[in-house]
Amino acid sequence: MKVNITIPRAVVRGEFSKIKLGYENSDNRNISVTLNIDYVNLCKFTNQKGGLAFDIFLIGCYVYGIDILLPRKDFSTNGWSRDIEVEFPVESPEIFEKGKTELEHLLSFLTGDEWNISFTKRKVTSLYMFKPRAKVFTDRYRQSFNKVSLFSGGLDSLVGVIDHLSSSKDKIVLVSHYDAAFKGAKSDQDKIHKILSRKYSHYHFIQTRVDLSNSDVNGNERENEPSLRSRSFLFLCQAIFVAHSIGDGTEVLIPENGTISLNHPLTPSRRSSCSTRTAHPYYLAKVIDFISQLGLNHLIRNEYEMKTKGEMLENCHDKDMLIATYQHSCSCAKRGHKVYWDVRTAPQCGICMPCIYRRVSLHQIGLDNEIVGTNLFNPQKYPLEKLPDIPAFLDYMRNPLSIEDIEKNLLINGTLPLNKVEQYASVVLRTRSQILDWIRDKGSIEIKKKLGIQ
Repeated sequence: MKVNITIPRAVVRGEFSKIKLGYENSDNRNISVTLNIDYVNLCKFTNQKGGLAFDIFLIGCYVYGIDILLPRKDFSTNGWSRDIEVEFPVESPEIFEKGKTELEHLLSFLTGDEWNISFTKRKVTSLYMFKPRAKVFTDRYRQSFNKVSLFSGGLDSLVGVIDHLSSSKDKIVLVSHYDAAFKGAKSDQDKIHKILSRKYSHYHFIQTRVDLSNSDVNGNERENEPSLRSRSFLFLCQAIFVAHSIGDGTEVLIPENGTISLNHPLTPSRRSSCSTRTAHPYYLAKVIDFISQLGLNHLIRNEYEMKTKGEMLENCHDKDMLIATYQHSCSCAKRGHKVYWDVRTAPQCGICMPCIYRRVSLHQIGLDNEIVGTNLFNPQKYPLEKLPDIPAFLDYMRNPLSIEDIEKNLLINGTLPLNKVEQYASVVLRTRSQILDWIRDKGSIEIKKKLGIQ
């Protein structure tokens, strides 16, 4: 599917250009949808409305919008993968051509789609105009920061931020994204930020809305693709933009436990494109390759790639702050999809793999007491075998796996540095052990019986 990008000049001060993403549907009608970008906070910090890093941020916005624009059920070739052709308007196409191959590869790996990308000269230069008397931070203030960290509102990013703020005086910028269609993320970020700011002052919080309108330009309602595989790319592009505004070489942190970043498949059918890869080591390496081809020098680092989620919580540098904030974080992959939930007011489903990992990790520090949508150990509406993902989870935990088995599965699921494969496999093995300990301590008789646990 070919997607067109239309960029008009900004006409209202304080509002970003009303960029349109469009395509021709099967009825030969042109569908055009507005890409919403709230640029106020980013511009206030970076004081930039153009340049190479600005275009990287825009490409992240385009990719996220295109991903949402084309529902897989309507546009996939095999039930999942889509063929996507797009020409990105940038200031310097000749520079971006150097990274074309890397960008196509990293997006294909991340989203499971086939991306065919080209670049063209962006004719419109005025995409944002300051409001009268708008405040912009000085170069001196901006350059006083040492690092940039992603801050999603999830439990891992919370631990990463707490660890940095409690153990270092280095000033850090927290970069957050939210989509108005998923209101929970912004609420989580705001609540945590409010508590953090009472104790820590050596950070700056940048929250940016990027999303796609729910109707096309003619007012027709439309359906978004819900998988959001490209969100981490938008996140990283935003962080790279901020880091580059601070200075060359500014480091970008992406706090994610090794279990989730590797995402060992529960079953063979969940390998490759059907496996989430938002912080996979190969993907992060390809993003670095991409920006390096453009001449940017920013290391993207996951300090927790060799830790389980439970180990992150156990070793958190400020346990009091963790206890004060963890309940405001969210780990759920199915937030908002409440078909199977027994408690519809709960903030998290309780039965997706991220929720299970969350419960296991909280159990390790004595805090597995949250109300969840469905308690895996006491489901009310549906039996275990009818709950999504649970049969695959039980099969995964029922079958013993050696280090060698895990290494093989990880290599099938994505390229990894061979000198680290055994360490990565050890993370998965420790996670499985922690899950079994959790089930032994709290599991129902039914689950213990299914897994052969006495």
